[in-house]
Amino acid sequence: MQKNNNLYAKITDDIEERVNEIVAGKYQQAALGTIDANGCPMVTKVIPMFHSDKIYLLLSDLSEHTKNLAKNNNSSIYFAEKEIHKIRSNNPRLTLQGTLKRMALSKKNSKFQKLLKHYNKIEPGAKMWAMFVDFNFYIFYKKRQLFVEGFGKAFEEKHEETTTS
Repeated sequence: MQKNNNLYAKITDDIEERVNEIVAGKYQQAALGTIDANGCPMVTKVIPMFHSDKIYLLLSDLSEHTKNLAKNNNSSIYFAEKEIHKIRSNNPRLTLQGTLKRMALSKKNSKFQKLLKHYNKIEPGAKMWAMFVDFNFYIFYKKRQLFVEGFGKAFEEKHEETTTS
């Protein structure tokens, strides 16, 4: 296991494949971490969509986490796989850190409609509420990923932020 300059091993192709499987839907719960107006972290449940090698969230502008993002788009997404091990700290989990940016798309835009079609597959009913004026797609730009496979098995990779959508 090749080590970084810290406690974590580098993410190999095999580990990257596991990470992509988790992000693509092999998780039991996902949560979004944002920073509130007081500088405190806030964590809320979300349903991320992995499509065309990118992560999207469909969020309401009325939500507190979205208001937090408007002031500070630094965020994290946490994915927890199903807990199958008796020792709970041995269950795999993934934390992504980066930024979330609102996509400037009208509801009639073909890209919005394409994203909505895919999102509705993972969250049935989204087709209706996504059309409310306050809902928008956000794209996640990954800066760091930390995959903990179990006790003593942690892998990290840092990324340059790209902001093309």
